[in-house]
Amino acid sequence: MTLEVQTRQIEDGVAVVAPTGRLDVAGAPTLKDAISEVLKNGQARVVIDMEGVSFVDSTGLGSVISALKQIRSSEGDLRLAAPNQQVRVVLELTTLDRVFPYYATVEEALTGF
Repeated sequence: MTLEVQTRQIEDGVAVVAPTGRLDVAGAPTLKDAISEVLKNGQARVVIDMEGVSFVDSTGLGSVISALKQIRSSEGDLRLAAPNQQVRVVLELTTLDRVFPYYATVEEALTGF
């Protein structure tokens, strides 16, 4: 299953990127492209809605780290929303839960952005 990504602008400078499928070696470039497009459109505050992500591996995590670097170089902020149990376990095992704040819902992630 390929990764599909939908992006929506919430307000000026804020976007929600919602990948659906497996965030793995095949899907990672799709997420990277979506983040690049969001930044090109001037939206440096990004929430990645992880609700539709069924699986993440090291390459998928690498694409999220790459997104964070891109966004921070644009003086923005990245938050993760609604990661499932598998995604949370991977974030915690790699201690990336300390790098990426994650929230139960997109709405929570958008609060105070």
